Amino acid sequence: MALKFCPKCGNMLIPKREGEKFYGECGKCGFSKELKVLKTRENLEPKKKVGRGVAKEGNPMATYLNKCPKCGYDKAQIIDMGIFYSDEDNLILLKCGKCGHSERIGRKTS
Repeated sequence: MALKFCPKCGNMLIPKREGEKFYGECGKCGFSKELKVLKTRENLEPKKKVGRGVAKEGNPMATYLNKCPKCGYDKAQIIDMGIFYSDEDNLILLKCGKCGHSERIGRKTS
């Protein structure tokens, strides 16, 4: 329903509902007009779920060749977490494309 204005005084018509019909009524001069309603919440179509079911197996972002120690899947997603302090190396994780198991890679300190 779009905003409508009173043709007599120019004020905005306030929408009112009487049964199944909608009316716009001016609060200043009392002018009333039936409003045309395009769609209400009751007759809207439900939203379609876009993107569900496209990737059948695993993670489509898993392109790095790495064998998972948990399930044995051969592809992983590289996740770079960045640095937390200026004197640290980047935190890089390999996330399995099938089971989601993550392991940290990078410089090992003892």
